[in-house]
Amino acid sequence: MVVPSASALVVATGIEGSGRATFLRRIASSSRRGVLEIRVSALAGDGEALARQLRAVAREAQLFDVIPLLRGLEGADARCGTIDAELLRTFPGLVMATAEDAPSWIESRPLVIHKMEPLDAEARKHLWRSLFADTSESLASEAAARYPVSPGAIVAAAENVKARGAVTHITIDDIHSGLRDHLGQKLGKLARRIEWKQTWNDLVLPETQREQVNELIARVRHRREVLEDQGFGVKVAKGHGVVALMSGEPGTGKTMVAGLIASELGLDLYQVDLSVVVSKYIGETEKGLAKLFDAAESGHVVLLFDEADALFAKRSEVKSSNDRYANLETNYLLQRLESFGGISILTTNNEAALDDAFRRRLAVHIKFPMPEEDERIRLWRAMFPPNAKLSGNIDLRQLAREFEMSGGHIKNAVLRAAYFAAASASPITMAHLRRATRAEYEAMGRIVTTSSL
Repeated sequence: MVVPSASALVVATGIEGSGRATFLRRIASSSRRGVLEIRVSALAGDGEALARQLRAVAREAQLFDVIPLLRGLEGADARCGTIDAELLRTFPGLVMATAEDAPSWIESRPLVIHKMEPLDAEARKHLWRSLFADTSESLASEAAARYPVSPGAIVAAAENVKARGAVTHITIDDIHSGLRDHLGQKLGKLARRIEWKQTWNDLVLPETQREQVNELIARVRHRREVLEDQGFGVKVAKGHGVVALMSGEPGTGKTMVAGLIASELGLDLYQVDLSVVVSKYIGETEKGLAKLFDAAESGHVVLLFDEADALFAKRSEVKSSNDRYANLETNYLLQRLESFGGISILTTNNEAALDDAFRRRLAVHIKFPMPEEDERIRLWRAMFPPNAKLSGNIDLRQLAREFEMSGGHIKNAVLRAAYFAAASASPITMAHLRRATRAEYEAMGRIVTTSSL
């Protein structure tokens, strides 16, 4: 490995866990030197205190003949000037750093940028096998194909699996649990995992929408074959991720389909908490989104953005500074979504509010219509579990004909009726269902006609 000039700043760029620090340590090792790691975010914020810290770093690095390694240079913020003056301009040897992107503020040294590319499936397979000595070829291949994650995520998952006591006879479920634990730590409060109990038998959708759902699953399941094996990845300018939009009235099954897709692919579904991600403070929303996407990229999950129009709204005419910053947030989000290598599903009840530039980035747009009468009959039938206590006088066809409701509202009506029946210590009757459906109809803001009484 060629060692760069002593006057250079070598920056390894990429997401956290992509092997940036490991790559830089190998450069140092090739010259038989160690590294002195400095986490930039832990440095002092006060100018004089920071200057003293950096002078101490330079002194220690010279004394022990090691290379300073600045971890997380993107977090320098107001420290940039002091880092440049007290370390980069004065230290007489090679300096290295990790960052998400190449820094634009470095002028005192020549930059050597090395972008960390994602591991291909073969490399991931070898890494899994190196971490679990008795892992079979087939298991390592399955893990590599199902989880195209970063090296750091693979190592962290392996440590989590071993911490659980699983050392031999590792299964794909063990690996999945290890990755889930790793991602839970990284996502923190930004998103929460949703467990889905429904099955495809519970889903009622027109054939056109069913085909679009199958297309979305195929895009994820066969990404490796198309992008890596067949080489189509070189034709894709930016990220290799999959972005899908599901639009339609409330209760038409958008979130349910997202859960079923995640289950079908063997992945976890994480619902993004917009109240945590979106901030009124300038620049904080971008930071939250960056952390969210970086964590999801390394963990390979399905991100669900409910009510996506709150984030992806149309950019407005700039009439004030607030408009300008709102547009900057939208621009950043569009760019970050385009470069994201994972899977994003967005739902909205207000498709018209979405920015047009966002639509061009969609792999699939599935429009969920209100169910027709025949579909409503199937929905009513699907809502009753096998152990439900029903009387013999229930006419679901009549309910479907009289009440135009989405699946979500039908589910609520059935649950109301079950509670009405339980309170009266009787099976569910047509009277219970009518009473519950009228209550749900009124909750929807719909007028109950005389014919529906």
